[in-house]
Amino acid sequence: MTKNTILGALALGLTLAASLTACSGPERESKPATTSTPASTTTPSVEHNVCEDGAARVLASDLPAGKAFTLDCDRVNIVGQAAKGSTIELGAVSKLVVEGDGVTVHADSATEIVVPGNGNTITYGGESKVQDAGRGNTITQQ
Repeated sequence: MTKNTILGALALGLTLAASLTACSGPERESKPATTSTPASTTTPSVEHNVCEDGAARVLASDLPAGKAFTLDCDRVNIVGQAAKGSTIELGAVSKLVVEGDGVTVHADSATEIVVPGNGNTITYGGESKVQDAGRGNTITQQ
């Protein structure tokens, strides 16, 4: 080999080494892995059978058979399968939603009644806008 070939190979090797060193960058300190606690995925609990801020969610399956449950609240939503012989007595409501099945409910008056549930018996006083989306419901104005 000639002296020029050796010097050319040496220069090429130094150039490659310098460029690889530049690409790798300075060594960094390793940081401990951080863990985060995920946000809670539980839904807030809803208290049943009580009126809070003018709204109540009544769980019909909680009501005792053969007894009347009385509630005075502006907006009432009734859910669940009612026990045979249980009744719900309401005062004046602006909106009554009966999603439950087999519910017997009386409202002194109701501005709006929506019934997606089935097999319910609902009586109400006064004028009301009624939407019966369920099957086998009896909704009667008194």
